Amino acid sequence: MPQKFPYEKASIVIAEAEIFGDKNTLARWGINQSTLWRWRDRRLSDPKLHENALLKTRMLLVDWQTDATRTLKTGLLRLNELIPQATANDAATIHAIAGACKIIGELKIASDALSEPAPYQSSERS
Repeated sequence: MPQKFPYEKASIVIAEAEIFGDKNTLARWGINQSTLWRWRDRRLSDPKLHENALLKTRMLLVDWQTDATRTLKTGLLRLNELIPQATANDAATIHAIAGACKIIGELKIASDALSEPAPYQSSERS
């Protein structure tokens, strides 16, 4: 009797590979590259797998954005605590937290910009 296709696992693996890369995902799940390639090929012709993988990808992206927002807020709060009474010994910590906030903020901006629809452009020429 043929085995039932593992839709849930395949959907998660495809979604994670899109976000975290093949190498990390394959190691995490203990599967090989050819399996991932087969699942990606099947996704092209299997609406159920396509929809499930799309849903899992969206879920992972929302989780990432929520975590990034929480981390950014925590970093900014910590900077607000440190800066007023900072000493020379705190400089490296402040620099590290500010750098992390900058990176997370830039990633959030890029993510938001990529997910927004293109602005309306009139077809009329001035």
